[in-house]
Amino acid sequence: MMKNLVLAAMMASILLWSCKKDNQPDYAPLILGTWINTHVDNRAVLTDGSFTFEFRSDNVQRFASGYTLDENNKSWISNEKYSYNVSGNSIIIDGVGALGSTFHLEFEIVSADENTLIYSVSKFLVDNVAYPDTKTYTNRKVKADLRNQFTGTWYGKSTTPGSADTSYHYWDYFEDGHFDYLYRDKEGRWIRKQDNEGSYFLYGDLLASNYTNDLILGVTGKAFECWNIRIEGNTMYWTGLRENGQVTSFRMERAVAPGRKKKSTASVK
Repeated sequence: MMKNLVLAAMMASILLWSCKKDNQPDYAPLILGTWINTHVDNRAVLTDGSFTFEFRSDNVQRFASGYTLDENNKSWISNEKYSYNVSGNSIIIDGVGALGSTFHLEFEIVSADENTLIYSVSKFLVDNVAYPDTKTYTNRKVKADLRNQFTGTWYGKSTTPGSADTSYHYWDYFEDGHFDYLYRDKEGRWIRKQDNEGSYFLYGDLLASNYTNDLILGVTGKAFECWNIRIEGNTMYWTGLRENGQVTSFRMERAVAPGRKKKSTASVK
């Protein structure tokens, strides 16, 4: 009798394990695409603290994030290249980062579908040193490609209540990933900032920009910032969650940069 009970229990365990295995989604195709981190432990991340990653079908992962290089220099670094593989609900990632460190990461997928990927970190090694991470990361999949709507010239200003920046500006975005910034000097002339060194990266509706600080105001060094963007016709809106829960915003209209011939019916304020 006891032998039969033991055998029955073993069979039930095998069937339960088999059922769980059969019901587990095939995560490899589900995670393909580009993702933007939006929450950590169910709390919204600062927009400048977002990171993005792409899982490609050739088992290459691309990663992009903002880095503090030193106290005066911050930069958004894109297209770090790693290799990855999926085993059950585990994602194993290996490679060398943009700053030369060797990474070995193991993520456990909590859930994944065509819109959302949630994972926890079971192993995080940098140069063979373990960094425990007990947080859970929520990421949304990039659905839209706004690049064709985004490139070109925009004219606008901050719409953040109480902002000290009340001036209008021009931003001139080019297809090769760089941009120019134009400001008005004391004589009212529009100046294309020569030391801007601007580059931008677009991940669906997330915009990341590198630029040099405004040396005219005595602020030195390089910086980056990220914005969530929305484009409606010839109007573009930026919003960004910053420190202390403040949401900053800009509104701008499609325009023609000063000194250029008008190629469309878009008007400039």
